[in-house]
This record gives sequence, C-alpha cells and structure tokens, in this order.
Amino acid sequence: MLIEPKFVNRVEELDVFNKLAIEGCILPIYIYGPEGCGKTRLLKEFIKQFNGVGIYIDALEREDVRKVLLYSQTLKDAHDVLTAFLQTLSGPLGRILANKIFDLLSKISTKLKLKDEHIVIAIDDVSRVIGLDEIEWYVKWLYNSICKINEEYQPKSILIIVTTSEGISRKLIARHRHALIHLIWNLEYEAFQELAKQLNPPNKDIIDKIWELIDGNPSKLLEIAIIYKWNISTWIEYLRNRMIEVFNRIKERKLIKELKLLIEDPDVLNKEPTKELFELYDILEHENLMMYVGYSLITGKKVKKQIELGIGKYYAWQIPAYRIILNELLCLD
Repeated sequence: MLIEPKFVNRVEELDVFNKLAIEGCILPIYIYGPEGCGKTRLLKEFIKQFNGVGIYIDALEREDVRKVLLYSQTLKDAHDVLTAFLQTLSGPLGRILANKIFDLLSKISTKLKLKDEHIVIAIDDVSRVIGLDEIEWYVKWLYNSICKINEEYQPKSILIIVTTSEGISRKLIARHRHALIHLIWNLEYEAFQELAKQLNPPNKDIIDKIWELIDGNPSKLLEIAIIYKWNISTWIEYLRNRMIEVFNRIKERKLIKELKLLIEDPDVLNKEPTKELFELYDILEHENLMMYVGYSLITGKKVKKQIELGIGKYYAWQIPAYRIILNELLCLD
C-alpha cells in the first residue's frame, strides 16, 4: 500500500484559489499542466481546508464512492444525503457526477442554505472522461451553469475549476471565450527536496540526479522512490522501452531533423515554425511528452525558462527525461 506523503509548498497556489473562491469568477477556470505535476493533490488540499461549500469530483473514478467525491468541512452535515445520492448512481461515477452538478447542489441545499455561501466546484481530469469531441460543449455548459447557480441559489460567489493533464483539449477550449486557461507546473526545487526527503532517499546526491531528470514532478518522484526503489537506471529503462515506439514513428515520418531541433530548443516551434515541426509536436503532445507553456500559471507568474531542462518560453518537455532518452536514441540510430 502506497503511503501519501505530507503535502508540501503550493502556498501561492492555495492563496490564489482562496482569493478566487471568495471573489468568484464568471468563467470556469481550465487548468492544465504536466502529467503528475500535483494538480489533483493541490485541489484536494484546497477543498479540504476551504471555509465554504467546497466540492471535489474525481472524474476518472469509476466505482469507489469514497474516492469520487471530496467535500469541505462546511458540508459535514450533508454527508449522509450525499452518500445516499452516490449509492443511487449506476455506471462510471466520476463521469456521472461531472454532469450532475445541479443534483449535487440540490441534495446539499436540503441540509445547508446556499444563499450567501461561497461555492467551489472542482472537477479533476475531466477531458479524459468527457472526451475531446465533447470537451468544448462541456466547458460551455459549465460556463452557463455558473449563471444558473447564481440565479437559483444566490451564493456570495461561485468558482468552478476544471483540470486536465494533456494539452490537446487546451487548444480546443482556447478557441472560445467560455473559460480562463492557466497552468500548474512541477514543484520548485526547495519543495521538491522537501518531498524527496520524506521518501527516505539512499543519499543526498540522488535527489539532485532525479531533479535533472524530472524537474520537480512529484508523481515521477514517487514512482522512482516507491515502485523502482530509487533505482534510476531501471526507471530510465522502463521509459526508454516506451519511447522506442514513439521514436520509430518519428523516424517513419522522416522527422528526425525536426526532433534534433526540438531537443536543442523547444522554442524553435515559435522562432522558426514549419509544417514538419508542428507535425512532430502534435505527436509529442499527443503522447504527453511536450506541451505549450505560453499561458500564465494560476499565480500569474510564467513558467521559468530553463533550456537545460527542456523548458522554453512557449514550449516545454513535460519532464527532461523524455528529451534525454530521445536524444540517446538519436545517437544510437
């Protein structure tokens, strides 16, 4: 059984979420970032400490009623009615709940007056469940829902947060005005060290070695520490086996020259855009290896440019290891 480590850092993000929750937002906030960067843990921690009506829905959860829904202490008196409601649902619970926001609020309103309350609804990893063909419709529905919730319940504020771990849906949402798009990135170095030390590393140097491979990605750190017992070589070999298929597809499409350019500088996509470069980028984005980082973080800052880690001003590798392994495969080819 995996032990969840103590939550670290993210103070700025929590402060921003609290401020947004108090002020409310007329648009849903669509948050994306590298797979495993800590979006889920951040949202759960925020909802747990939120002093208002806070609801977290795990859209990926299929059957466990204890995991699919998390709510703030304010809703403790609604526990029984929410549990009973969940037990009436049949099918993939996360997907169903993501479409039943009004039913949830209706059940809550039988136990708690929602007028003049601050309401936060966070729906995690929704694009994988809703699907790319429906994500634009879904976000527009959330946008319309904010108006309806205001009309029906008259809360002091309403904030809806939606997250995803891939970049393709972000491009679809960006075509419309129905959401605000922001990034959440990997942990900064000090927070990464703090997390790593909780996991009993065999020595101090290994933390810096892993940082150079995963740039503060907490999920990848847990993977290396718990699943691979701090054996970096074995973890790299596992990634390499996955990347060989991607590399062969790139070779088959005759995009090796473009791969060399992206490894050297991901911002070549912005500096010298070509059809071939974006054909390659589409492959890498689809495989969750690269993403666009031109949007601001939820804190208002920008992702720090660090070319040595594969992070440019506008484009970045999700973790440096992907770039390193593809470069090794290039040298061996």
